[in-house]
Amino acid sequence: MRKFLFVFVAALIMGSFTLKSYAQLSDEEYNYVTMDLRGILNLTMTTNPQVDFIFSTIQEYMHGITRFNAVQLEVDATMAWDLFAYASTDNWVQVEQYSSNGSPVLPAEILEIQSSVESNAPVNLNSFVSIKGLTNSQVAGGLPTVETQFLAGEVGTGAGESFDPGTAAANPDTHRFRLDMRLVPDIPATFPNSAIDIDAAIGAPVDPDNYAAAGYYYLEVVYSLVEDL
Repeated sequence: MRKFLFVFVAALIMGSFTLKSYAQLSDEEYNYVTMDLRGILNLTMTTNPQVDFIFSTIQEYMHGITRFNAVQLEVDATMAWDLFAYASTDNWVQVEQYSSNGSPVLPAEILEIQSSVESNAPVNLNSFVSIKGLTNSQVAGGLPTVETQFLAGEVGTGAGESFDPGTAAANPDTHRFRLDMRLVPDIPATFPNSAIDIDAAIGAPVDPDNYAAAGYYYLEVVYSLVEDL
């Protein structure tokens, strides 16, 4: 009798499990997850955008003035990138003339710039080099050519022709730029280091008055960060 009851109870237990497995219900819902990866190119100037050169002594005229770390730029990018520079005009803009002697026409190229980061571009700013004026830079519509001066990368998308994605904080040697600037007027102020002399800028023959007129001038330099071209 006991054996019968044990078998009967075991059968009931197994039956209950069997019933539960057959009675199990389920339901499902779905959602769709999307991802929009926006390309990011951030160029930040961390220094004062105005760099002043004041020539008030004979020594400053003769030996020039160098502003070390005059401009500091930081690049944060999620894609390969290029960075180039040029002057937005062919000549300096004279705001005020202090003397009628000399010429107010000064080519952009009297300004020399060198970068702390080396570029492999054929035309670059790896050492003190005259910045190119707008026409000589051949930048058109915001796009550079092989004649444009590059701080990083160059025209082309091949190996070594761009800089890698990354942040300035994590990659200070390649994504953080320190630019030195130099002006050397000499006496009279003919800026002998310039890639273009004042006579050529004026388009006139050599003349005693073809030197820079005393005055207040400014030049706008453009730094352009673009996706690898």
